[in-house]
Amino acid sequence: MRARVMVLSVVIAATACRDPAPAPAAPAEPARPAAQVVELTAEGMTNAQVRTVTLTPSALAARLPVIGTLMADPQRVARVGARFSGRVLALRAGLGDVVRAGAPLAEIDTVELHQVSTEYLTAVARARQATDALARQRALVGERVGALMDLRRLEADADAANATLHEAEEHLHVLGLTEPDIRSLRARTTHGESRSVVRSPIAGRVLAFPLALGQVVTGTEEVATVAQPGAVWAVLRVPEADIASVFAGAAVEVRTAAEPDRALPATLEFVGDLVDPVTRMVECRAPLAGIGGTLRAGMSLAAWITLRAGPSALWIPAEAVLTHESSPVVFVQVGERRFAPRPVSVGAPRAGQVPVTAGVAAGDVVVVHGAFSLRGELERAELEED
Repeated sequence: MRARVMVLSVVIAATACRDPAPAPAAPAEPARPAAQVVELTAEGMTNAQVRTVTLTPSALAARLPVIGTLMADPQRVARVGARFSGRVLALRAGLGDVVRAGAPLAEIDTVELHQVSTEYLTAVARARQATDALARQRALVGERVGALMDLRRLEADADAANATLHEAEEHLHVLGLTEPDIRSLRARTTHGESRSVVRSPIAGRVLAFPLALGQVVTGTEEVATVAQPGAVWAVLRVPEADIASVFAGAAVEVRTAAEPDRALPATLEFVGDLVDPVTRMVECRAPLAGIGGTLRAGMSLAAWITLRAGPSALWIPAEAVLTHESSPVVFVQVGERRFAPRPVSVGAPRAGQVPVTAGVAAGDVVVVHGAFSLRGELERAELEED
């Protein structure tokens, strides 16, 4: 080891006695890439429709955009059935008519009415007979010549006869006969001429009336739909991912496709508990009663539900965050019409907004619309450099 060191020293000394040779040039450091900046012309700014916001920490009180349809309020709609079979003999209302509660809609000739009418008249006769027998027996008992046991038996017979009469009368009401109709039948002035009448259970407008003269009905189909105008629900479909922020009592703004410029205020009344297995949506409802007669069941609509306020953060639209070189970035304005991509970290999206947790700070001016155009310009410039 010592020998090697000495030889090395001699060589070094000999080299030192010679004229010094020029030192080799140090290798040049690679040029650092310039910061990526996209600069647009005034025309490019207009074409890209670039819009920016200054980041400010805030508690997000977002409005969730959803779609839905209008549905008639079930408590204000009557789907009327015939409840008996027969042939339609008369139409007492028409499509679009405004009717009162109990108004006749159609008259139907049915065998059942004739049978019930006969049973009713028989019940009337038996009740009258039982009542007369009871009155005679009470008179005999009052004169102490009648048996008390016979009185009790006749009282039971009268109660049974009156119960049968009441049942037959109720059956006539079910078939659509009114009190005046029943009195006429009892007086035997309309026996064989009475018709079953389909009546509207509520006041409203006839929205559907699929009946025709001579048509045979079976007693199971709907023969009319009557609804009170203006009483509708907005049935909204909320994505499963946002349902945790939706609550009953939230303010809702509704706009129909027929009147997109008319904002209808409402309050969310019902939040569903079931998620549709196909669409992954939850049904919510907001009543729109009293809005006016221009709303019709089945209309499509767009709505915005005000959500619960979120935690304080730097919230930006989700569309402002793009992927560049496999990383999420936003474009920050660094000069007049000059924008630079900035890698960021974001939290979970909420109603189309995302919180930025790293990469930008309060006061930065971030592009919230037009970022796709800026990324396109950036990628084009990178291809030209390659």
